[in-house]
Amino acid sequence: MRYEKYDAYSDSGVEWLGEIPESWGIKKIGQCFEQRKEKVSDKDFEPLSVTMKGIVPRLESAAKTTAGDDRKKVCKGDFVINSRSDRKGSSGVSPLDGSVSLISIILKPIKHEGAYIHHLLRSYEFQEEFYRYGRGIVDDLWTTRYTEMKNIFLPLPPKSEQKAIADFIDKKTSEIDTHIVKQERLIELLKERRSAIINSAVTRGLNENVKFKDSEIEWLGEIPEHWEVKKIKHLSLVKRGSSPRPIDDPRYFDDEGEFAWVRIADVSKNSKYLLHTTQRLSKLGASKSTKIYPQQIFLSIAGTVGKPMISKIKCCIHDGFVWFDKLSTKINIDFLYYIFLNGEAYKGLGKLGTQLNLNTDTVGMISIPLPTDEEQMQIVNFIKKEDDKFYNLLTAVQKEIAYLKEYRKSFISNAVTGKIKVI
Repeated sequence: MRYEKYDAYSDSGVEWLGEIPESWGIKKIGQCFEQRKEKVSDKDFEPLSVTMKGIVPRLESAAKTTAGDDRKKVCKGDFVINSRSDRKGSSGVSPLDGSVSLISIILKPIKHEGAYIHHLLRSYEFQEEFYRYGRGIVDDLWTTRYTEMKNIFLPLPPKSEQKAIADFIDKKTSEIDTHIVKQERLIELLKERRSAIINSAVTRGLNENVKFKDSEIEWLGEIPEHWEVKKIKHLSLVKRGSSPRPIDDPRYFDDEGEFAWVRIADVSKNSKYLLHTTQRLSKLGASKSTKIYPQQIFLSIAGTVGKPMISKIKCCIHDGFVWFDKLSTKINIDFLYYIFLNGEAYKGLGKLGTQLNLNTDTVGMISIPLPTDEEQMQIVNFIKKEDDKFYNLLTAVQKEIAYLKEYRKSFISNAVTGKIKVI
C-alpha cells in the first residue's frame, strides 16, 4: 500500500531517525522513562519471559535458575528489553505484573502512550540502535547497559497522535499476521498432500485397476497382488556409522580433506541429496571413519530421527546414522529413499520415550513393498514430477511469507518514525 507523507519534515540530527515530521519532537530515553531497578523474588512476583513476541508468563522451555530471589520487578505497562545481543528483538510493554532476569532493563514510561512505545522500541531500527550502544568481548556476550541506553534519542509525536499511530499499526499488523497464518497453513496442507501422494505411490503403485492383496503389514495395508514384501535385512546389510568428532582430536579434521564429515544438522533440511557439509576430515580422521560414496543412502537414528539422505559426495558418518551396505539390485535407491521419507514405514517400531528407537536391528526388520524394477522407476519418476510441482508452490508461498514479514517490519518502522502518515 502507498501512504501519504506529513506536510513538512525537519532534520532530527539523529542518524538512526533522519528526518521526522516537523510537528514531532525528540527526547532522550532518560527523559521519557524512569528505570525500575527494584529486586524481588519470583515467589512474590510471577516469573515472566522476555521474548521476540513480547512479555509473557514464563515459558516452560525457559532455563530455570537458582536465582529466583534475585530478579527485577516488572509492573504492568513497563517496557522490558533483554540487554544482550544474542536475544535481539526480545522486548515489549508488559501486560502483567511480575519479575524478570537481571539481564533485562525495565523502563517505566513518563506520560507516553504505552502501545506506541511498544511498537517504537520493538522496531528494527531502534533494536539496531540499542545494540549499537552496547559493549562486550564477543557478539553473544554483547550487552547494552541503561547508562548507554538512556542517551538514545526517540521520536515523539503528540500523545493523541501516538495512540492513533499505535491503533493503526495494531489493525494493519493484525491483517498481515492473519494472512501469514493462512499462508503457513497452506504450507502444512501442501506438505500433507505431498506425503499422501508419496505414501499412495510407494504402497499402491500407479495403476488403479490392478488387483490388490493384504500385505499383512500394518503400515502397508493392501498392495498390488504381484508385488513382494521384503524385510530391509534381506535386501541390504544395515550397518551403524562410526567416526571421530571434533572434540576427540583436532588432527582428525582438515578443511582440505577428501571426505566431508556429516552432522545430524546436515540432514535435517528438506533435501534429498547430500551435496556438501560444513566440515571435512583429514586422512587420519577418514581412516577411522565409515566412508559413504556417491549414490549410497544412509539414515539418521539420532536428532532428526528417520531422515534418509542420498549422498552425492564422498563423506563419513558417525554413530548417529545407519547405512546400507551391499544393497540389493532389486531395490531402486530412490524408491527406498521415498519409503523412508514417508515415515509410515516406522509405524509399529519401538520408542525410547517419545522418540523412535532406530538402530541396525529395528531398521533391518522394517518390511517394505517390492514392485518390479520397471514399476519402481515409474513410481520414482512420478514422485519427482509431483515434487517439482510441490517445490514450485512451496517456494512461491515461502517468498510471499518472507515478503509479508519484511513489509510488516518496514511498515512499523516507517509508521513510528513518521516516514509515512497513517492517520
